Parts: sequence; C-alpha cells; structure tokens
Amino acid sequence: MSSRFLSRHIAAALALVACASISYAQVDNTAAVRAPLKPSQVRKPLTRMPGFELTNGAVRVKSATMVGAAAEATAEIRNVFRLEKDLQGNWRVAEIRTRPDRWEYIDFIARALNGSSPGASPNPCTAPDPPFKSSSSIQPTVKRTRCLLGSLLGIEVPSDAIRIQEVAPLEIPMGDRPSATVVAWVRVDARLINGPKGWQVTELRTGNNNWANLAAVIARVDEIKRAQARTELAATAKALESFRKDRGSYVVTDSHTVLIDYLNPRYLSVVVRVDPWSQPYQYQGTPNHFTLRSLGADGKENTTDDVVLSV
Repeated sequence: MSSRFLSRHIAAALALVACASISYAQVDNTAAVRAPLKPSQVRKPLTRMPGFELTNGAVRVKSATMVGAAAEATAEIRNVFRLEKDLQGNWRVAEIRTRPDRWEYIDFIARALNGSSPGASPNPCTAPDPPFKSSSSIQPTVKRTRCLLGSLLGIEVPSDAIRIQEVAPLEIPMGDRPSATVVAWVRVDARLINGPKGWQVTELRTGNNNWANLAAVIARVDEIKRAQARTELAATAKALESFRKDRGSYVVTDSHTVLIDYLNPRYLSVVVRVDPWSQPYQYQGTPNHFTLRSLGADGKENTTDDVVLSV
C-alpha cells in the first residue's frame, strides 16, 4: 500500500472524527444554550427591574430559561394605572405606578419609546361613552379599560395577556376631570443577564411591541423631563422679567408658592408648581437677582442633575 494511499485514508479518518466532534459539540452546545431556570431566580430581579419597585406578590413567573449566559422569562405583573378623561370626554391611560409612592406619566414613557404621545393617533378605545351610561362618567367600563391598556401595550384584546382585577373611581380626581385607578395583570417577556449583583432585567417586551432596553428608556425619560423643566422655568423667568419691568424689582422671597401668588394670573397664566419628577420647584429672589431650580431626578439640591435658571 502506497504512502500516498495511506495518507489519503488517514486524512479522511481524521476528517470524520473532526466532523463527529463538531456535531457532538453542536448538540452539546444546543443543550447548554437553553436550560430551565427556577422561577425564584428571576422573580426578585423582576420586582427590582430598573425604574420599578414591586412586591413579590405582584409578580408571577410563568417560565424562565437560560439562553447562553443570559436568560429569558415570561411573567404576569400586577400593575396599577391611572385613567382620566380628556376635555373631549375620552378616557386615556395617564399614569402607571412604578413604586408604592411614585407614579410615572405614560406620556413621558411613550415619547421615550416612540417619540410621540400615546394620544397622537386615533384610538377606537377612546370614543365618548353613551350619555345613558351614567356610571361611565365616573369610571370606565372593564371592556374599555382592557381596550385602552391593550392599545397601549401592543396586546390585541380580548386576550388573557391582560386581566383586569379592579376598576375604581378616584375620590379626588386628577385635576378637574373624572379619573379612575385600574389594577391589571399584564403578561410581559423579560431578558436578564447574570452580573456581579446576580440576575438583572435588561430588556422588557409586551404584546407585539419591540424589546425595550430599560436603562436606555429611563435615561431618555429623564432627558425629556429635563427639557420640560427648562421650558417651564423659562416661562417663569419671562414672567419675572415682566414683573420687574412693572414693579422695579424681582419678587423677593425664598418660596416658590409665594412667587406664584405674585405672578399669577397677570404675568403667568399657566401655573406649574411641581417639576416633571413631581417635586416642588424652588425659588430664591432678591430685588436684582433670582434663581429658579428643579432638583432633578435625584430630588436633592445642589447635585449635578439640578436644572437651574439664574439671573
């Protein structure tokens, strides 16, 4: 048998062994890529995902799977929403509760995700209630509520991906329009990574919406809020300049409430007492100088995220 013949057979045998090894490795990797996780491993990260603080009872994990070094989970999360009627008599989702004592405006979140407010396009769920349904002026029906939430979250209803637990009118409405709170269970998909602090949620998706990077959304929401705070402070500063032109000095006080009493309604028709983070605006004024301030996202004075307008 020639050496060339032997070489060809040895090479072929080695190739077969290599192919078998590769095939085995691929099968083994496939098995390693997707492996189940215990619900308890992802429940806590879901209760503390960026921007939220939920109780354990508000999260029901349906499935959790390892995907390489990351994980994906499906869960039902109990959310509380605030609905209100607009000036045209249409119900809309106004806020979502993110922590026991904190609410976030849906408008900010929608603009961060899509660049527009949720009411920017026609929505069949917001049609005015028939006049003969007197209760609808106090609270929306369960059917309407499910439709509104489904439209917001990209879920086609009817669907068990949204289950309404309770709809109740607010005793003290938001502003001067009817408003209600809604407790609903919403199915979400989450992506997680296992970092130095354990599993953490990085992305979230509802219905047919795209995956949303939570850290990026929160950063964008803060950008939008900062822009709004600057606009509101600029409007107040303009009113102060008009006041000084008439009175010879700025309003002398260290109270924003007192400032508004002086400026409204002659110099400032629209009164805004709290900033986009729901914290009171601050003011310090002397006859020739003033400082207007929003404490920013951290709610602390004289930190880097303060929004300040000073003259």
